[in-house]
Amino acid sequence: MEYLILLRFIHIVSAIFWAGSIMYLAWFIVPTVKALGPDGGKFMQQLSRTNKLPIVMMVTGVFTVLGGILLIYQLSGGFQSYWFGTPHGIIISTGGTFALIAFILGLAINLPTVNRIAAIGASAAASGTPPSAEQQQELLKLRNKLFKTTNVMAGFVFLAAIAMSIVRYF
Repeated sequence: MEYLILLRFIHIVSAIFWAGSIMYLAWFIVPTVKALGPDGGKFMQQLSRTNKLPIVMMVTGVFTVLGGILLIYQLSGGFQSYWFGTPHGIIISTGGTFALIAFILGLAINLPTVNRIAAIGASAAASGTPPSAEQQQELLKLRNKLFKTTNVMAGFVFLAAIAMSIVRYF
């Protein structure tokens, strides 16, 4: 019983932070960064460096996803197939799938993109010159990729949150 309480606590608190951060980034920070132009890139770099936001988001994403899988394991009696055909099982597993897709997108696309942006910024800072025209083109391409994926992730975590919030009524 204590295990389930602790597991739910970890899963829910992590999910609130992780999903909330993704939605806040996509719906508020990204449009602001776009409006700021070159200064927006500086803001995002500082946000990533100062608070280690990409790392914190990945860690809370791991806690959210692993916690959710362990909770489904408990709820389904060890992944019993019949449970996944119940309304409760369908809704939870669908919401979990949405969250898992968002996590994979963050891990496979956003994290390497953020790392590449940081590497270009560090290279320019080390040389003492602004990024070259070629680097600026790459930064713009990377930034657009990051913002697009973040918006997609926000949609998936939003759908996951809807599923998790309504499941108790089924």
